[in-house]
Amino acid sequence: MKKVMLFFVLLIGLVSFAVAENIAYVDVQKIMNTSKKGKKLKSEIQEKVKYYQSKLDNIDKQISQIEKQLESPVLSEEAKKKKKEELTKLKEEGAKIQQEAEKELSQMKAKAERELILDIKRITEEYAKKHNIDMVFIGGAIGGVVYYDKAIDITDEILKMYDREQK
Repeated sequence: MKKVMLFFVLLIGLVSFAVAENIAYVDVQKIMNTSKKGKKLKSEIQEKVKYYQSKLDNIDKQISQIEKQLESPVLSEEAKKKKKEELTKLKEEGAKIQQEAEKELSQMKAKAERELILDIKRITEEYAKKHNIDMVFIGGAIGGVVYYDKAIDITDEILKMYDREQK
């Protein structure tokens, strides 16, 4: 079954190459990392990481202080009990913040990638139509290209068009 599937994929690829006269390549990852919008979105995500890290660092400090206080021999049993309860609440709060951070950062990253990919796709289509390109392969982290000749790479042109839109 796999051989039949592979045969059809190769056949479709060969037919596409036979029909396509002008072929180009775009490195989507490069555009995502170096475009103005990509850098802006990456910066926003990094700021959110710093925000959550600051909150978690603050909780860690509080936990350390309470743990040191619990080592004190002069602390009464009642005071130790309250400190242990406070420690448990802080650890729970830290875990909650960690989960919240992971969820929000994951959503921010997915949204940013979705926006960038849709924009890059739109601009690449415009470029391909304007320059009579029949087929554009994508590369980078999400591409399936093993090799390409630099002569067909239109990544820098797409990046320039995309950055011009961001002004």
